[in-house]
Amino acid sequence: MGINDFALFNVIVSVVMLGSFLPGALGTITQRYFSFSIGQGDGAALKRVHDASLLLCAAATLLIALGLETLGTWFVAHHLAVGPERSFVAQALFQLTILSFIVSNFSGLYSSIVMAHEDMHVFALFSVIDAILRLGAVLCIELLAADGLIVYGLMLCGISAGLAAAYWIFCSRRYAECRPGRIRLETATLREMLGFAGWTVFGQITTVSRNQAVTVLINQAFNPATVAARALAVSVSAQALAFSTNFSAALHPPIIKAHAAGESERMFFLIFAGSKITFFLVWMGTLPMMAIMPGILALWLGDYPVETVLFTRLALIENVIVAISFPLMTAARATGQMRLYEISLGSLQLLVLVLSWLLVRAGYPAYSVYLAAIAVNLAMFAVRLAIVSNLTGLPAAVYLRRVLLPVLLVVGVSSGLVMAIMYLAPGAEALVLAPGSLGAAALICILPACVIYVLGLTGSERRTLHVAIRRRLAKFGGRP
Repeated sequence: MGINDFALFNVIVSVVMLGSFLPGALGTITQRYFSFSIGQGDGAALKRVHDASLLLCAAATLLIALGLETLGTWFVAHHLAVGPERSFVAQALFQLTILSFIVSNFSGLYSSIVMAHEDMHVFALFSVIDAILRLGAVLCIELLAADGLIVYGLMLCGISAGLAAAYWIFCSRRYAECRPGRIRLETATLREMLGFAGWTVFGQITTVSRNQAVTVLINQAFNPATVAARALAVSVSAQALAFSTNFSAALHPPIIKAHAAGESERMFFLIFAGSKITFFLVWMGTLPMMAIMPGILALWLGDYPVETVLFTRLALIENVIVAISFPLMTAARATGQMRLYEISLGSLQLLVLVLSWLLVRAGYPAYSVYLAAIAVNLAMFAVRLAIVSNLTGLPAAVYLRRVLLPVLLVVGVSSGLVMAIMYLAPGAEALVLAPGSLGAAALICILPACVIYVLGLTGSERRTLHVAIRRRLAKFGGRP
């Protein structure tokens, strides 16, 4: 798959994902109501929530599919920057991506149920299998003589269908509320979930617009190499955020259940610890990747668009700002009082798109959209903390002392040390095959973890880490 095909694939996916706001909102709603019902020990409510969620998922999928098949097809045919020789491929890939999207909506519904039940090992297993199969699909493209994009789209459809089937089989066998049977429509449950959905959908619309529409905007204003650089940056940053996202997902049910049970102190503890640990998990990978990104891209791709390094570094900076906010997002949704939260945060999300459009139209370079996103994300973090503090009683001053101060200390010290290493060993950035450069690169990779251990963790957190490591080692060594 060349640069142009890679750019085309990612733009097509971005167009389809503009419709993901409804399924995304539904996943959030499903997990929230399942976790809340589990926290209250209400088994009957679980069945009602499952049936309502399934009906909402089907309705949302049908609505979005109709929109994509009409407006989406028209946009791809008449407004997407695609050469005439690739127009058929673009249309075929668009249809395959829609099909994959439809199937994925149902696997997303059942993955939310798995996470609400805190069966994170199952979620992790399915995620790993999905990633391996998608990697295999990429590798298979080169072995087939047919058009790579169409073959890739077909393989992704098959993978999505298999994952959805696996989730449905697991949930129907594991959870009583998911077992096949008559679906009963409880209007009271449906109305309650739709009421919660209103502002959640608004938030999802702004999130999707901010992320996917900017890629489409870059496609309209810049050349395919710039679009490919944007796509590569999105791919790298998504993978860098994936592990911490899964860790944060494991915190969703406990935070919601603690709120449902009225255990405020436990909820605050989970927010403090979750925010700090989520950030540190991202930072341990982000700082080394930012430092040696040219070498990573050279090993991975060989030749790559020149803007990729800058785009990826800026995307990784945006990642760490988002990562620290994950537990705060969950805490806000646990309360169910979403109006002020979604209006405030959604307006800021839309500001990213507006600023990006203004900057591109004014002739600023493509990287300016990342600078706008970083600035707005900093403002969103402050607004999010203030709103969550008001909704839950979370002591903001304690949050700043226990979370933000250690984070800033770790960022400042580790960044300074890495910059000093790169100054003394310039070849480390490009992973030059020399003992000094490779040694410096290895030091850069382990340095953030060392700084986090010394400066970022409290004494009790270090002791907890020691116990966890000893248990893992004992289990690995076969000792009880």
